[in-house]
Formats: sequence, structure tokens, C-alpha cells
Amino acid sequence: MLFISIDCLWKGGIMSKALKASLLLIFSLIFFLSWLQPVSAQAQKVKLDVPFVPTPYEVVDEMLRLAELKKGDILYDLGSGDGRIVIEAAKRAGIRAVGIDIDPERIEESRQNAREAGVEQLVEFRGQNIFEADFSPATVVTMYLLPDVNIRLRSALLRTLKPGTRVVSHSFDLDEWEPEKTTYVAAGLYPHTVYFWVVPANVSGVWEWKMNLNQKKIEARLEIEQHFQKFSGRLVLGEETILVPESKIDGDLIEIVVTPASPKDTTLRFSGRAAQDKISGEIQVLTGQKNSKERWEAKRRAGTAGEIDN
Repeated sequence: MLFISIDCLWKGGIMSKALKASLLLIFSLIFFLSWLQPVSAQAQKVKLDVPFVPTPYEVVDEMLRLAELKKGDILYDLGSGDGRIVIEAAKRAGIRAVGIDIDPERIEESRQNAREAGVEQLVEFRGQNIFEADFSPATVVTMYLLPDVNIRLRSALLRTLKPGTRVVSHSFDLDEWEPEKTTYVAAGLYPHTVYFWVVPANVSGVWEWKMNLNQKKIEARLEIEQHFQKFSGRLVLGEETILVPESKIDGDLIEIVVTPASPKDTTLRFSGRAAQDKISGEIQVLTGQKNSKERWEAKRRAGTAGEIDN
């Protein structure tokens, strides 16, 4: 009503020029001060990539179930909010857990929640930017972020985490990196999606070794192209080249089964674990009823490894 009355007086020409000038000055100061205060407060507040929205406890249950926590695990929750995933992991499995969040208020709240839950000796909360934090010790990573933040993190997850590390995300996937499992949880007003991945070893490039075949020692070479956990390529055994169909690497475990033209009716099964530039495992040669085994020790040719998230 005040603004209507002033507007009528203004338009009706009843106010003097001096009064109009005074009101203009007052309104300008009010507007300026109302604009200045939020900006000043915002300048002091940490810029958040993701707003704080707590994960329902029903979803926390499913995330930890998929992670299959076990003794010796170290869980890192990226964007840990009030700390509930970290605290629940410590309570249920007795493991060490670390929460990373850039918001000081959430960090203080998390530490208080941990004290109340009696797990402060197992958990740690770090006030850090998740893009600058070191989470390489993790054997399990959990997160509830946003689609673009997940994509920005994806390369770091693949590059930093050890093969076999489990990654669990609430609501948002990792785009082209296909999850191993996807589940749905009824909580609140809508179903929640939970995604699960296992970090694959990077086995791209050219691998070389020697092996016995056809009663002689031959040179062997495996050329691999890899896209996340899937790979394909070709296997060169002496003078024979065999195409390797698309397969999946499970953490650091790689398995390949091929059928060479010679010897006839023979199946070769390669199974090993990759660690940096070395694969160690076993070669099985199955010919009819005969089954022979030998060690598989392959080395990657220097400079041939590529990125696996292209």
C-alpha cells in the first residue's frame, strides 16, 4: 500500500522536486545495500561445485552393499556432505574411511556426527576440493555429485586408483564407462539409481613374451586396444595372427581364449594379472585330451600404452 500511495503521488505531480529527489536517493541506497550484502556474504563463502543434498539412508545401505566392504578396505567419499556414508562404513565394517568436502560447515558437522556415532578414531574429514585431493589409497570410492562433475573426475579415477578399486555412485553415471551393476532403491518420492564399477588395469599397448607351441619355442606378441574395461586386438604367435574378440578386464585380471590354426583342435587360454608394464600368470594349452601349462610372463613394449577413456 505504501508503494501504491507513493506511486500515485509521484504520477499525480503532488510531490515537490526536492521530495522526489530525496526518495530517489533513499530507494537507491536501499537497493544498493540489499545488493551489496549478499555479494559480500557470497565472497566469503566457498564456491560449491555440487549443492548439499543428503543421500537417503536406504540408498547408503545399497551403496555399501554393492561395495562389499571387507577388512582392510579404505573408503573415500567424494563430496561427503554430513559424513553419513563415511560414518556408516566405519560402523558396519570397522574400516578406515575418509570424507572429502570443500564446505567447512559440512566438515564440522561431519566431525560432530562421527563423535556422536563413536567412530571418530576410524574416520577423517578433509576440507578439500575433490579435484585437488589425493584419494589414491582408496579401495572403495563413493560419490553423489552431478553428471558434469562425474565426467570431470572420470580420468582421475582411472589414472589414480589401483586396479580393482570399487566405485559406487548415487544417481549419476560415468557416461561411456559402463557400470558393472545398476540397481534401484525406493526412497522418498522417487526411485534412486545406484551405479557400480571396478577400476580396470590399463593393458593397452603391445605385449611380448616367449612360449612353447608345436614343440618349439616361439615369439609371441599381443596388441591390445582398450576402451575402459573392454579390450580387443590381435595375438601374433610366430607366423600366425589371431584376432582377439572383445573381452573385459576384471580389475587387474586379464583372460584371453583363442583357437590357433596349428596345432589342430587346440585351444590356448591365457590368464594373468597386470601390474604396470608386466603381466604374470599362466598359459594353458588344451589339445584333445592333453592339457599342458606354463608360466605367462609378458612385458609391455615401452611407449605403447594409451589412454583408456578416449
